[in-house]
Amino acid sequence: MKRLNRSAAMAAALIAATPAIALPTPVVVRVLSQGAKFIGDGMGGVQVELADATTGKSLGKGLVKGGTGDTARIMNGAPRGQRIADESAGSFATLVDIAEPTNVRVTISGPMKAGISPVTLTTTRWLIPGQGLAGDGWLLELQGLAMSARREGDRVVADVSMLCGCPIAAGSLWDEKRFRVLAWADGKAVPLSFAGQTGRFAGTVPAGTTWVTAMDVLSGATSAVKLNP
Repeated sequence: MKRLNRSAAMAAALIAATPAIALPTPVVVRVLSQGAKFIGDGMGGVQVELADATTGKSLGKGLVKGGTGDTARIMNGAPRGQRIADESAGSFATLVDIAEPTNVRVTISGPMKAGISPVTLTTTRWLIPGQGLAGDGWLLELQGLAMSARREGDRVVADVSMLCGCPIAAGSLWDEKRFRVLAWADGKAVPLSFAGQTGRFAGTVPAGTTWVTAMDVLSGATSAVKLNP
């Protein structure tokens, strides 16, 4: 009996010492623009990096690719929990090898389109070995607006869009009246007016203007650009 007990104890110790087998675990990351649609190829995509939040070990990285998704699904206020992504929504998909429940950190940065300052977000969630994420996957939202600005003589011209590239125009879902675009000089703000071209705002500004800001008063999305001297 003692020999049997000893054998059972040795077997249990052996099992305990055997490393758990890592299971391929699918992860899909999608990124929404604040107040708008998915960010995809049209804006250069979004960089994605996954890591073990405890150890810092890299678990994968890549680029969100694809389109902006179905406008009606995204913008019509679907009931909470209902999927808003379809095959046209940009995504980054990978397999993460984990052997136990793992707190995973994701860092996203985008949009990566040239001339646009990317926005960065870092957050964490638990992944369970072998179990993919239900619904839309790991759904994240980047805050802000895409904006560039420049001087043209005594005028400042700003081009503004949602981070997904969705157009700001009169009568559109992102009507130009929603946006407050200002040039700042010595702490004083000069409004820039919609210039008739999609996403463009312009106005005559005093010397010393150093910043241009934009705000979507409906979603709260903001951006700021420092002008070259």
